[in-house]
Amino acid sequence: MSEPLPPIVEQIEIARDVESVWRTLTSEENVPRWLGCMRYKSAVGHTFYMQQDQAKLRADDVSGATHCEILALDAPRLFKFSWFLPGFPPTFVSFALAAHEANRTRVTFTHEGWDQFPADQIKPIHDMLSGGW
Repeated sequence: MSEPLPPIVEQIEIARDVESVWRTLTSEENVPRWLGCMRYKSAVGHTFYMQQDQAKLRADDVSGATHCEILALDAPRLFKFSWFLPGFPPTFVSFALAAHEANRTRVTFTHEGWDQFPADQIKPIHDMLSGGW
């Protein structure tokens, strides 16, 4: 048995104030563009979808899509959602925002929950996402 896979954690600084970054990360207008998702609504409990198949995305077909349920919208600090395929346990994605210097925002991205899967089976997905979510 191999060691459980750790969370994916990345941090960046954006030259904008926290409120501007928050709007970009969570608004119904922007999220589908930067996240490439469908059926996004900015509401805790809402489920949206990440569809990799471009034909299905254009057809608004969620079959085979990753499901994402919004778990937290704590403006302007935390955006968190689950990330899962039906029938499998969810992992959890969060964007934590913090003001850093004048008009700069530090964003910490975390994708956790990998420890609930056999590492040897989930490692290819973990590695792919570690290279650029």
